Amino acid sequence: EDDGSFLRSLGLATLYAGLPSLMARQVIFGSFKFLSYERASETIYSLWPFLRDGGATTLAVSLVAGGLAGSLSSVVSQPADSVLTYVSKQSGEGGKQMGVLEGSRVMVAEGGVSSLFRGLASRCLWAGSIIAGQFFLYDIFRSAFGVTPDDL
Repeated sequence: EDDGSFLRSLGLATLYAGLPSLMARQVIFGSFKFLSYERASETIYSLWPFLRDGGATTLAVSLVAGGLAGSLSSVVSQPADSVLTYVSKQSGEGGKQMGVLEGSRVMVAEGGVSSLFRGLASRCLWAGSIIAGQFFLYDIFRSAFGVTPDDL
């Protein structure tokens, strides 16, 4: 049974200490995801306008544009994600508490700028697949409910 003493001992500020950096990372990823999806779709349709004509081809465009969007979003947000992971790991191992800017400086000093992009290939593959699926399902349901781009 928890009487709330654990939360009182940490304090509410400690509980939400990582929220601003987490929100910044998610805003960067999410914003770029939608922007790059729209641009990729527009570019594909401008190059091959006949793809708008069929249901299967529009879903294929959603998959391709979603995959590109997920991968591009990963490239843009990877440095922030790497730094947050590094800072969290350092703090969790009983190390010194550090902020995002200090964590960035330490990472670059120890491993160079490339340390900010470690794991990028696997993240691009993962995010590209997930985001492609999200936009694919989004278009399936949008079509099923008869929602057009003009309705949005």
